[in-house]
Amino acid sequence: MVLLDEEKHLKMGVLGVYKVNSGNSSDDVVFLVDESNQFVLPIFIGPNEAMSIQLALEGIKTERPITHDLIVNLLDELHVELEKVTIDGIIKNTYIATLYLRDLKADRLIKVDARPSDSIAIALRTGTQIYANSSLKEQMIPKSSLKLPEKDQGEKDDDDIINSPYGV
Repeated sequence: MVLLDEEKHLKMGVLGVYKVNSGNSSDDVVFLVDESNQFVLPIFIGPNEAMSIQLALEGIKTERPITHDLIVNLLDELHVELEKVTIDGIIKNTYIATLYLRDLKADRLIKVDARPSDSIAIALRTGTQIYANSSLKEQMIPKSSLKLPEKDQGEKDDDDIINSPYGV
């Protein structure tokens, strides 16, 4: 088990995936929420990753494995366990993340550079905890400032577009 420096990392959950108006288009964003449920870290992601995260949040299994399911299947077959995911920082307006994998046969830790969207999609499928480096507090916004659409029985529709609360 990999221990984290509690002062450097915040335990995060996934609030949801939403479309956000940003000028002339709408973009997909995943909102990570801190353990206190007060602050949200918005991360813009691609449409395929948004769909994958949403499927995992809703517990929907596809008939055939999509990419993130395939990765989880590979980890299982190779006897490798995802211990944690960390969102480490932001470089040139791009978030970076790390997958912490445990090779169960050799009992060794493997760290893999990854995109946050992929990391989140895999973490949701494996029930693995997500952490954010505390330096990312500057990127977080108060959850109370978000105007999220109401969800009816977990369904999304075309009206689930929100205006960006963080100026994009």
